[in-house]
Amino acid sequence: MTTRQRVFGLGLSWLVGVWIVAEISGSILPGMSAGRPWSYDITRRVTPLTRWDSGWYVNLAEAGYREPPTHVGQETNHAFFPLYPALIRLVVRTTGLETSHAGNLVSAVAFLGALLLFADWTKRHYGEARVVPAVLVLLLFPTSFFFAAVYTEALLLALSLAAVAAFERRRLTVGALAGLLAGLTRISGLVLAPYLALVAFRAERDAGSPRARALGAAALAAASPLAGFGLFCLYFWKRFRDPFLFITAQHNWSGQTKSILDGPSLIWRGVVDDIQRGRILEAAPARTLEGLYLLLFAVLAVVLLRQRRRAEALYVFLTVAIVFTSGTFESAGRYVLPAFPAFAVLAGLGTRRDLFRALLVLAGLAQVAYVWAFVHWYWAG
Repeated sequence: MTTRQRVFGLGLSWLVGVWIVAEISGSILPGMSAGRPWSYDITRRVTPLTRWDSGWYVNLAEAGYREPPTHVGQETNHAFFPLYPALIRLVVRTTGLETSHAGNLVSAVAFLGALLLFADWTKRHYGEARVVPAVLVLLLFPTSFFFAAVYTEALLLALSLAAVAAFERRRLTVGALAGLLAGLTRISGLVLAPYLALVAFRAERDAGSPRARALGAAALAAASPLAGFGLFCLYFWKRFRDPFLFITAQHNWSGQTKSILDGPSLIWRGVVDDIQRGRILEAAPARTLEGLYLLLFAVLAVVLLRQRRRAEALYVFLTVAIVFTSGTFESAGRYVLPAFPAFAVLAGLGTRRDLFRALLVLAGLAQVAYVWAFVHWYWAG
């Protein structure tokens, strides 16, 4: 069995395992379920891995963008990017599947593709011995179940890795297309721009290309996710006369007027408030864990920098930094998932087998708990 076949088998087995846990979670302590924000008709037809923001993707796939918000606190689907729900709609129209099932299918296919690309990237940068440990870390990270849910994580990871792989191999057209699609998937796709630029420049120089050609490739690489984001903004400007409507819609959810610049101060005040009220592990345990995930990935960015992997360090750091523009730690454990170089670094613990196995078991158990909480409508990121 080749390494790629083993990786694909691990990914497929993981998907089956997550679905088994999700399916049986509904019958485990059902009396502890939190309140359901959706109507009964919607809840009963969607899959157990369709919760919270999944509803907005289902809504976009079925009805598209509607009228923009008219007041602070009004929640609308304009906060979400178009590519993922467009793919869901395509699958629905092609296969006749129910929308949430189609979303899970898109996520599963994207994730299996991403896993193979991640294995190839890890092999190129760390050697074949690091591949399986890195894949296991990615699969068993507590919040990785989002790769199987109706969320954009799997698609963004796949497109990010595809763009990186293409620019590393100097396939500029493929890389630019993948980068553009990443920019249409989620705001986190924007942090790809400087990373892709550095990757493309490095690849061209290593191949002996003149500096001018390397700079041109870097410019194309950086422009590709920005172009995808620009197309999204252009659509909103043409239809709603507001190119940054997604920012307005996203901030409206907080029930208060704020901007991106307010994000860090709002997070700081939230942390101080949790500490002062003594609710770090009681009233707000999920938010506390999100903060710990951010801290972990910030440390891993430093490790990458010490390994002289400057482009990868920058990408992981920017992935962490973008969370601070939101004004909350909520969802941070999910936002860091596309920062794939960090998982390869964590896999370096594989040289200490007993410790590595123990951490994988603990992470896997935590993931099971996260799936149960998600299925029962507790906020899990």
